[in-house]
Amino acid sequence: MRVKYYLLSMTVMGMLTACSGEKKESTADGQNATEKKVEADQPTGDVFIYTGEHRKGNVQPDKAKVLISKKLASINTNEFSGNTTMEEIWIGEQVQHIANGAFEGCANLKKIHLAGPLPVINDGAFTGCSSLQELKGDVYTIGVDGFKGCTSLKSVILGEHAYWIRVGAFYGCKNLKKLILADTMSKLEDGAFEGCTAMEEFSIPNDFKNRMFGMFPNPEKFRKVYLLTTEFYPMPKNCQPNKECTLYVPDAFVQQFQADEQWSQFGSIQPTSKSPYYTAEGFLK
Repeated sequence: MRVKYYLLSMTVMGMLTACSGEKKESTADGQNATEKKVEADQPTGDVFIYTGEHRKGNVQPDKAKVLISKKLASINTNEFSGNTTMEEIWIGEQVQHIANGAFEGCANLKKIHLAGPLPVINDGAFTGCSSLQELKGDVYTIGVDGFKGCTSLKSVILGEHAYWIRVGAFYGCKNLKKLILADTMSKLEDGAFEGCTAMEEFSIPNDFKNRMFGMFPNPEKFRKVYLLTTEFYPMPKNCQPNKECTLYVPDAFVQQFQADEQWSQFGSIQPTSKSPYYTAEGFLK
């Protein structure tokens, strides 16, 4: 049985150390592959390397590409708020915390590169980043209004440490179509996805199996739903299946869901092992 991650603020540092230790034990081939991946995700061309000296002098990046210095373990409150020059930022695995409003109003920020696990994206950190198109990374907690008003955001893919998404985290992300979560998600506050009216593809972790269908309006737009359940269960009342949508369930329960009169109203019911994101048990690949 898979162990869930229940993260408390006092244990985050310890868990990061453990994760780092596991990486060091990988084979030489694995290390080479990781190095190549990191190298491939490094910025090229004209890059602003943001350091502690820039922070002390309140110097804002004046280039489209920004790399956070490896010596900075956090991004402070409102540190880059209102910066309209920045379009792409690289955040290394040493960063453990992005504070309140850190990138608020960075209207031209299009892409965030996260090199490693990130314990906290705090309240309003990316509010109003209206050009941001994708969030992909192993983020543990996303705070209140974390990505509020990111109207160009289309895809959110979070890693296996994802634990808590707070109220308003993706409020008003009207073009968000894809939401991929891990089965380890344990805290999801009401209103986290308010105003996300374009959702087509999303995961439902086991702890939210009776709530999450009702979090997104316009169920006629649903095309793929990944039900990360640990058992067969009756269809919740807030679920409105449509024939254009494929339901993915852990392989062991496919026949039970297919035989159910209500669940069979979906266009197709497939095993999670056939999805690009999940194993036969419903764990992230």
